[in-house]
Amino acid sequence: MRNLLRADLKRIFRVGLIYIGLLLALIYISYTVLEGLVNDGSIGLIKGVQKALSGAPIALFIVFPTFYAVFSHELSSKSMQTILGHGITRNKLIIAKLLDAAILLLCLYLVIIAAALIVINTESAIVLSPQQQASLIIYIILRWLRHFGYIVFSAMIMYISGSTVLGIIACIAFAAIFKLVFNIVEFFSSLSLYDYTFDGLLDWAYTKVEVGAAPWELLPAICYLLAALLITTYFFRRKEFDF
Repeated sequence: MRNLLRADLKRIFRVGLIYIGLLLALIYISYTVLEGLVNDGSIGLIKGVQKALSGAPIALFIVFPTFYAVFSHELSSKSMQTILGHGITRNKLIIAKLLDAAILLLCLYLVIIAAALIVINTESAIVLSPQQQASLIIYIILRWLRHFGYIVFSAMIMYISGSTVLGIIACIAFAAIFKLVFNIVEFFSSLSLYDYTFDGLLDWAYTKVEVGAAPWELLPAICYLLAALLITTYFFRRKEFDF
């Protein structure tokens, strides 16, 4: 599986859409961070980073290109059949693809964080307290987990439906309109459904961290990911291919 990961990552990092999305993300986050610094100092800095990473634009700029780069040709080409024909099991194939997505997403996050730090250090003399730094790091980790979750859920839909297009549509929906839809439903129904979703649980986990409590909400959030993985592998094992 190591060779599969290495070959996949070489192919993935040649996809131009990744770098277009990354450039847009860097422009967006730099503007948002600087706006926060000007308006409210260190608190504004933290809010600026949180605002940039929590908005739909940043999700579209990095989540969609990541999903596209990893999965866009999985079902439309014969590469999957070729890999399975060389002794890689279906479970390992899915895990390898999700690891590809996790690694790529992590790399994009590292570049974005480095760029944000450069903006902060060159444009401001503000120094964050250890507590502020820890809070910001935890927020970024949870945001990475959230975006990775979008990819896991979208991959599940793609493998179950057998349609790359549906997977891409699901990815865009999770990134851009998922929270909005639940907010609208809650407004008209008065039901707090969002709190029990993957996003809602991660929001509560970060709130608990901020007040010094244990973020137990992480456990059901991770269970969502494991359930999606189990569902994906179950349906993928039953899928028939033309070799």
